[in-house]
Amino acid sequence: MNIIVDPLGHVPHLKYVINNNIYFTKETCSGYLNGGHYSSSELLSNFNINLQNELLKLQDTNNFENMFFVISTLSTEQRHQGNNYSIWINMYQNIYNDFINKIKGKIILIDNHDYDYEPSFYLDKFNFKYDIILKRSYSYRNKHRYNSKTKPYPFVMCTNNDPFYKLFNNPIIQKDILHKDNKIFWAGTPVEHHEEFDNNHIYSHTNRRYILDFIQKSTPNIIDNKKVPYNMFHSTIASYKYALDLHGGSHHNKRFIEILCTNTLVLAEKLDIVWPFEEGDTFSIECFFSTPDELIEIYNKFENNPELYKKCLQNQIYIVEKYFNNKWINDYINNIIC
Repeated sequence: MNIIVDPLGHVPHLKYVINNNIYFTKETCSGYLNGGHYSSSELLSNFNINLQNELLKLQDTNNFENMFFVISTLSTEQRHQGNNYSIWINMYQNIYNDFINKIKGKIILIDNHDYDYEPSFYLDKFNFKYDIILKRSYSYRNKHRYNSKTKPYPFVMCTNNDPFYKLFNNPIIQKDILHKDNKIFWAGTPVEHHEEFDNNHIYSHTNRRYILDFIQKSTPNIIDNKKVPYNMFHSTIASYKYALDLHGGSHHNKRFIEILCTNTLVLAEKLDIVWPFEEGDTFSIECFFSTPDELIEIYNKFENNPELYKKCLQNQIYIVEKYFNNKWINDYINNIIC
């Protein structure tokens, strides 16, 4: 039996990725960091996880093979989290201590925070023993900075409405391309976010407002910017030929994954992360941009070249069907553990 320790309920989809497991999380309740994202009823209705059954199994189990421990590493740093950082440290350390003596096999930390840092540097404050770190934002440019225990794992996020659950457990929402709106769909807040660590080696810079204002002033006819209730969100994305992913508080974020749930082509700001796919498999480079001018050029290129659009969309669907599923992710993790 494996144990998934997900204190804040960021990754309930792991219940279906890891074989033979008990899923542990903290229920939603009042007070800062006293609980996670979901109540027991929400876990049941949204993810088909019966928390009471999980807790009963936990009480009857004295030893576990492997522990998968989800941690938002930078939330334990004062310069990121502010004066509440010590609450995060105490929470993670106390929960870790509750389980560590029950683990017979490997301890796998799943770092679901953004930015391309080496996690072990920020984990020295803990009394943690661990064998592997699965890191959400593992960048190409900083590959030389990671130690041998740190592996790329862009299949997790510190967010609510776990976007991977729908992607891994439901078929892609398919709508006839001929009947799709040929605009770019966008929904979100036009935020700016700037944060730096380690003399610019580790950073997150976002200026959605500049990109959106540029497009809406220069070519407003190519984009639809509107709010949609979340229960209609994926079907709305699927009604467009294109959907836009802009960096937010992180660069590898929820919107990208939500778009992949559909047969709508993602147009995204460039992502400097390692996707651990087989050699030759990658998202189409034609779909990524650095400036709003490039985004407009990409859109026009696709609109003037239907075969290119079809090729990139087929490749996107191929990548999703091959890699974004419970079996492939489980095999990937097991290969690392073994």
